[in-house]
Amino acid sequence: MQDFGFGLEETRPFVECLRAGHPEGDSCPASLQVYRRKLDELDSLIGELQAVRAKIGVRLAMAEEAEPLCELGGQEL
Repeated sequence: MQDFGFGLEETRPFVECLRAGHPEGDSCPASLQVYRRKLDELDSLIGELQAVRAKIGVRLAMAEEAEPLCELGGQEL
């Protein structure tokens, strides 16, 4: 689960669920809540990234429409 961005503390409910005898660590309510929180966190990050992307897209469009002022070549950073 850590490979998918879950912190060590976030995995605790899954381990406890397994220790309680459930065949899957995500069959307990606490585990499902961790999934919900993680999805909310990811949705928030995706929203932030989309907003930044939109701003950069606007800046690029504005820059491409403007008359070029720089004489440097199109060197990649």
